Amino acid sequence: MSDSFKRPSPISISVLLHNLQAAHPQAQVAVLDFSANHAEISLAHQGAPVHTEHFPELSAVQLLANCFSDSSSRQAQLEHAIEVVEGAIMPASLDLRQFTVFATAEYAEELHAWLHTAQGSEQHIINRDMVDDLFTLYAAASQGAVSLKMINASSLENIHQLVNNQNLGIYLLLLRECMHHMHIEQVHLLAP
Repeated sequence: MSDSFKRPSPISISVLLHNLQAAHPQAQVAVLDFSANHAEISLAHQGAPVHTEHFPELSAVQLLANCFSDSSSRQAQLEHAIEVVEGAIMPASLDLRQFTVFATAEYAEELHAWLHTAQGSEQHIINRDMVDDLFTLYAAASQGAVSLKMINASSLENIHQLVNNQNLGIYLLLLRECMHHMHIEQVHLLAP
């Protein structure tokens, strides 16, 4: 991955979009920017930012407060979070199947680091099936329902690290729902 794809801190999304568009001149570019305090998807075409969709209710702080603060079961919390995410992103009607999609911010970096530890590779591109599998692993493990198949896919220590990082679980949920509802096949993780 070239240095033009790495997100120095801090950098504005418009500068990032411009740099990504310059590196991929034939592509339409989308950036998924989900963090503790904000959630947005920015689009660029022919070197210029063209649209940013803001989702204030999908910041990690908001999702934790609205979906994971009560005493209901983890399964009920996750189902409620899925409904909240779908309720926020569906009205946007973004179809990103023709876009090269990148993910940035601290949770993309955390996911990249976890994948590096769990798989021992410098995985920068994740596909829909991989995100589905990781979210399923997170959901099952956070409910104490890890199967032998899941343990074979990743070590117990890595599963424990994933389950104990609620922000990473929320991020996987956001990626999963965006990938399904916005027709995204793969996401390039921007990480140092």
